[in-house]
Amino acid sequence: MPEQSLTSTQTGPGREQGLDDGASRRSSPARLDQSAALLAPVALIVGLALAGGGFDVTSRHIAGLATWLVVVALLVFGAGSAVKLERPLYWAGGLIVCLSLLCAISSLWSGSVELSVIEADRIMVYLGFFVAAFLIAQTDERRQRFAEGLAIAAALVALLGLGGRLVPHVLNVANTVGSGPRLSYPLGYWNADGAMFGIGAALLLWSSRSALSRLLRWFSVAAIPVCLLALYFTYSRGGLLSLLVASGCVIALSRDRLWLLATLTIGAIGALPAVLAVQARHSLADNLAGQAAIGQGVTVLLVLLAGIALSLLLFAALRWEERREGRLSGRAVAVSRNPKMLKGIALAAALLAIAAVVAVGGHAWHQFSSPDLQFPSNPQEHFADLSGAGRHEFYKVAIEAFGERPILGHGAGTYRFSWDQLRTIELPVHDAHSLYLEAFAELGVVGGLLVLGLIGALLCCALAAWRAAAEPQRDRYAALLAVMLAFAVGAAFDWFWEIAGLGAVFFLAAGVLVAARCSQIAADPRSQESPKAGDRRFGLTVTALIIAWITGIVLVGPLLVEHQISSSRTSAAGGDFGDAVNHANTARSIEPWAASPYVQLGLLAEQQNDYPTAVIQLSHAIEREDHNWQWYYLRSRIEHEGGDEVAARRDLRRALQLNPKAACLNEAGWAC
Repeated sequence: MPEQSLTSTQTGPGREQGLDDGASRRSSPARLDQSAALLAPVALIVGLALAGGGFDVTSRHIAGLATWLVVVALLVFGAGSAVKLERPLYWAGGLIVCLSLLCAISSLWSGSVELSVIEADRIMVYLGFFVAAFLIAQTDERRQRFAEGLAIAAALVALLGLGGRLVPHVLNVANTVGSGPRLSYPLGYWNADGAMFGIGAALLLWSSRSALSRLLRWFSVAAIPVCLLALYFTYSRGGLLSLLVASGCVIALSRDRLWLLATLTIGAIGALPAVLAVQARHSLADNLAGQAAIGQGVTVLLVLLAGIALSLLLFAALRWEERREGRLSGRAVAVSRNPKMLKGIALAAALLAIAAVVAVGGHAWHQFSSPDLQFPSNPQEHFADLSGAGRHEFYKVAIEAFGERPILGHGAGTYRFSWDQLRTIELPVHDAHSLYLEAFAELGVVGGLLVLGLIGALLCCALAAWRAAAEPQRDRYAALLAVMLAFAVGAAFDWFWEIAGLGAVFFLAAGVLVAARCSQIAADPRSQESPKAGDRRFGLTVTALIIAWITGIVLVGPLLVEHQISSSRTSAAGGDFGDAVNHANTARSIEPWAASPYVQLGLLAEQQNDYPTAVIQLSHAIEREDHNWQWYYLRSRIEHEGGDEVAARRDLRRALQLNPKAACLNEAGWAC
């Protein structure tokens, strides 16, 4: 049964959607409630972006702890008593927990307990994002505001990245000038930025038509050119793919697809002058250090503002045409909603795709699989470049690693060891650049199917929520489904699963859609609430609190270790080796299974010329990560410095066995 609409049901062209003017809107608690739902995703995503994207342990674990505290607060204040508990929640939550447990258990056979535990922690952070979104999005008003918050967050991240590029002397938030042409701020990786900006453009496309606030609708139109220009600066094919998938999904699943397509075209028109201006300004396009790039950035900013003004004027004209209900535009809308016409367009698109594969597939595959890693000298050529940038080799190593241990894999977080040993090119890589292939390599068929099941179950739940929804919820769920689909497709070709700022977008959207689907099932007159529903809600509350408590403990450990090792390095740089050793010993006592504290102790002993102690500490690190060639190399270097040439050569040979393609590892010396 379609979900009952709590918003305006007027369906004419140019409708203004808004919540009913009932008590729920007038009361201060309700307004506060909706404001919190709007601001929650903004605070999380923008906070992670400002912290570098959330790839490093510190920022990710702090975000995870903060999110789980929000979950605890919601449960303590009674959110658990109002939730709709249905099968989609059990499936989604259960699969996430099982994946985290498998990562943790894999430490029993992995080459690194520390790395496997960190992967388990990452998934528990994502579980916190999912549960928080689910608890918040228990009403239609909150789901609307939460989706608007996601759109605002993506727009602000794009503004941060673009501001740091165009006016770095004003928005001096990152030392990125001269760091290369591809925009990597604020998420720390250009492809992650590109995916965020592409997803953001799709969310803004939805909110330009469906946001409750007129101001937010116009802001969304103005922000689309910002996202598109920021995406251009990433020169990211993955970002372009995210834009096509997310925007295509939003447009295809909406009845107002013609108006949405026109709005996206208007946004592209607004961004085009700025893109052309960038292409004509070499210093800015290549991100060269110097006053020339700053001056060019200001010029492009002015061009962008003019383009935004043009977009707003065109959008006003579009809305006027929609309200006018002209005969020509009415026919176009009717054609765009004709099922036969849509099937014909889909068939034509499929035939064109097949023809393109036949025509250029062989050439494209040759370029993708080529071992030549020469990148285009002109950054804008990245968009048309068909090379895999080493991905063919990354995938081949993942498949070979899976073949070695097909059942349970090598252990979570250990792809880097397989890469060092099996690669045929000299390139430092830690990830398979594919969530799914890396899961099979690290966790075997069990973990690979678990990851596919998790992503597939969440996407199926999102699609079911869209199918069962009425207008205007249907368009909202289409936008959230587009977010999830773009992330799921992009994760097949890149490693941004590990960047919490982007992973948060996926799991927040998933939490909202699972909450929506549970509400739909509960509202179906054919389903009756179980007499034990109260007990189930109480059980959920208790279970979530226990998981929050356990997660808090496991997240604090690596966070403290990271802090202690960082403090140790700072003390050593200042010459206070006693304090440095104390910090490293504290880190070791917190996580005795981790290799990194022992490595730090070994390096500190080496700096003090205490070679026997350094060798002992590196030996402890090797016991905990026996497939890490770097620890054998470090111990070999220390043994060489201490005069034990036999042991040094033996460890150097072992390092070469684990990393045979490392040019710096040779029998003549220690050059790594």
